[in-house]
Amino acid sequence: MIRKSDSRASSEGVSLRRILLAVLIAVALAGVLFSQRDAFQEHRLYFTQERQGVAFRLEELSETWTEQSLGQRFPGIPIRCSYNPGPGLGDRGCALDAKSFNGVPTLFIAFFFEAGRLQQVSINIPWWHHQRAHRYLRTSLGEPTAAQFLNFWDTRLYGWALRDGAGVFFNRDKALNPLVWNAIYWRSASACRAIECFRQ
Repeated sequence: MIRKSDSRASSEGVSLRRILLAVLIAVALAGVLFSQRDAFQEHRLYFTQERQGVAFRLEELSETWTEQSLGQRFPGIPIRCSYNPGPGLGDRGCALDAKSFNGVPTLFIAFFFEAGRLQQVSINIPWWHHQRAHRYLRTSLGEPTAAQFLNFWDTRLYGWALRDGAGVFFNRDKALNPLVWNAIYWRSASACRAIECFRQ
């Protein structure tokens, strides 16, 4: 027979465990939300701001593009530029918030410069429009030149080699996290030569 005091102690132990579990879950969720705060902000702006669409062919991108020419090519669209955009991205980065890229919904487009010359562009597509972006690339550029079979840095890419030596890349798979966007990524001919974008 269990005495009442034993039953009360057991009940208090279960309640304490439940409270601790709830606190641990809340802390873990808060950590995840905090780590995704920039992604939340981008998606909030995407859904709440009035934006314009932009149109250009990926083959038009070149190292002759400058920060100044962005304003001429995209009049009326705010462009934010800053130093040191991140490791491996050049010495200057410019971002513009666009509604779409050639009709494909877009969170934002980032242009990266080294010594004033455009080296890389990231066209960031919402998670749920992955297939639409993929269809656009196949329609406009044809079948990929190359495709990664195994993950590299948790990503498998499709790649298209352009005639001028530049390359376009796109992630083959959507991330599990719907806040992680897909990127149509352009690398200049000189940037591709430096890292050998397409191995023979």
